[in-house]
Amino acid sequence: MLYFLVIVFLLFIAVVLYFFSLAFVRKSNADIDSMDTTLSDALKPYNALIEKGMEFIKKTPHKWYYTTAFDGVKLAARYYDNNSTCTIFLFHGYRSSAEHDFSCAVEMYDKMGFNILLADQRAHGKSEGKLITFGVKESQDVVSWAEFVNAKFSPKQLIISGISMGATTVLLALKHNLPENVKGVIADCGFTSPADIIEKVGKDSFKVNAHFFIPFLNLACKLFGKFSITKDYTVDAVKNTDLPIMFIHGEKDNFVPCEMTKKTFAKCKENCRMFLSKEAGHGLSFLVDTDDVLAQLKSFLEFCIEDF
Repeated sequence: MLYFLVIVFLLFIAVVLYFFSLAFVRKSNADIDSMDTTLSDALKPYNALIEKGMEFIKKTPHKWYYTTAFDGVKLAARYYDNNSTCTIFLFHGYRSSAEHDFSCAVEMYDKMGFNILLADQRAHGKSEGKLITFGVKESQDVVSWAEFVNAKFSPKQLIISGISMGATTVLLALKHNLPENVKGVIADCGFTSPADIIEKVGKDSFKVNAHFFIPFLNLACKLFGKFSITKDYTVDAVKNTDLPIMFIHGEKDNFVPCEMTKKTFAKCKENCRMFLSKEAGHGLSFLVDTDDVLAQLKSFLEFCIEDF
């Protein structure tokens, strides 16, 4: 009997470690910017537009900058200098890339006249880091980048923006001591917490009750990564901030439920706005409803920024 229990216990540990590796451990830097490896059916109609935007990102003059995070991880980002008094930070999603996720946003913000910091999230791209923390440590990286940009370029105003996990990243950053020149937040299709999205994906992709595994995955995160997936929630992060927040989400998002954005928005103060694209899937609101999203963004930025 004891032998059987030991075998069961070891198998259980192996399953937990498998899911920990699957969810959190950095993968090799494959060519994720190739449309052949990232294209889904939902993106096919926008293939040419995305490729054009990625080409703009690569060819438009920029410099790579590096800073060190609170825990010693070296972070990398492209910086596009438009000699502006306002800089916008862009944070991409889970196991994606800045070039791909913001392929259609960089040119837009460039035309608006912003300086742009296009960040590689930790454990992605040129940034160091072995573990993805679903916005937990990434949110503190936002502060590191704000301090770096303020020290080097002295912008009058900052806007922080993210998509998918990047949206959760910038929302959780509100829990930290952001510089006073941060004037607004844009969050496109973010999830409410690491635990919430892991449970959702576990149920949809693996047909398992991931809620049962959360305490054990959390223990692994604490042991191997010194972070928790059960303490940080966007609904808590937005409660006590006066910063304006623009929420965007597609109502046909099958990956991060639109209800997660609605839940966070409900806890905001008066300065928050929300745009829901009726036909957009995950991260596709701008592509599906370009004119409406652009109008919403311009209105929001005019509200946040002096002399926009």
